[in-house]
Amino acid sequence: MHKLIPLFLLTFIFTNDIDAQNFTASFIKTVTFNTGENLNPIIPLGSKLLISFDDLEADQKNYHYFIEHFDYNWEVSNLRPTEFMNGFQSFELTEFDNSFGTYQNYTHHTFEFPNRNSRIKISGNYLLTILNEEDEICIQRRFIVYENLVVISAKVVRDRQLKNIDLKQVVQFSIYHPNVVINNPAQELKIKIIQNHDWNIVKRDIKPQYYKKNEITYNYNSETSFYGGNEFLNFDTKNFNGTNVNIMRTAFEDQYYNTYLYPSIVRNRMPYSYYPDINGGYTIRTLNGNEVSTESEYTNVHFYLDATRDLKENEDIYVYGSFNNYSFTEENRLKYNKDYDYLETSMLFKQGFYNYTYVIKQESQPIDIGSLEGSFQETENEYTILVYYHPFGSRIGRVVGMTSINSKN
Repeated sequence: MHKLIPLFLLTFIFTNDIDAQNFTASFIKTVTFNTGENLNPIIPLGSKLLISFDDLEADQKNYHYFIEHFDYNWEVSNLRPTEFMNGFQSFELTEFDNSFGTYQNYTHHTFEFPNRNSRIKISGNYLLTILNEEDEICIQRRFIVYENLVVISAKVVRDRQLKNIDLKQVVQFSIYHPNVVINNPAQELKIKIIQNHDWNIVKRDIKPQYYKKNEITYNYNSETSFYGGNEFLNFDTKNFNGTNVNIMRTAFEDQYYNTYLYPSIVRNRMPYSYYPDINGGYTIRTLNGNEVSTESEYTNVHFYLDATRDLKENEDIYVYGSFNNYSFTEENRLKYNKDYDYLETSMLFKQGFYNYTYVIKQESQPIDIGSLEGSFQETENEYTILVYYHPFGSRIGRVVGMTSINSKN
């Protein structure tokens, strides 16, 4: 039996918990959006998302989506559906295709949102839930709709503290708002800064440092400081008949393609070395078929990490990236192989180019991105700044600005 969540349990889920809003059933793979390299979708009001996913059970289930509006803290808002959208809050998905010529059969589902049946009226935080015919949750993903009402000027600088000067990056920015009346910036504005579209690495509730007419400045150091981490590792499975620099071998075994990566080493003892990445993202592509969405094969990718001496009690190490929306599951947790003295795991991936890294997750602490991979102020990262505006006396908060900035630029 696959683990699914009934719809009636939605009201009992801790809605400010990231994992509760990042669910994917075990038979669902490759949940993608048309927003860059398949990262979390943040779109202007009036724009559309093209959403797709693969059902590995390949039985042409009847799916439908459900849309909810959330406040700044990712708790369900008190708005009625008619206040944040026109049309239907839930609607059936009708477009799908079966895979063709693949060893792993799957049904490829795709749909646009907003569409003629459901349209978003206001900017804000939203949760997309995809359910089967029994109203069991199969997919949950966040998305954000924003308005371009303010201008954000931002830069990334080195941390000013000597102990962090080689480890951290600081995001500094100013907000210009000639067309928005903000009477009390400290109370009416809220900020979020997200590193590489990863909701596990977010700075929030940042108060304005200085403000004058039509300009609000946030030139902090520690309040907006992030560990730089390291460049993501990668592998490319677009061609099973060729070779790849990071792939040891590919073989057809047990009715699947199996891709064996070269063992990774702990990089925190090594100097920084730049090589291009796509900041944790992935791109589906194949040279073994013509139609990427339905002729791309699935392969069981085997990961190996030489880090047994670095593992401490009550710590788990995970293969980490947007391939599963930066979630922590038993599938992407590394297990110890005593025969080879490696940590290892394997997962099914659709053919394509993937970024990944290794992180430590402790029982009661946030993720640790640096103890294994190192942290460097030179690392190329993308930061997204979101401006939330909730004027005094208003029931509805809005997202009035967004910008993305690259640490190399």
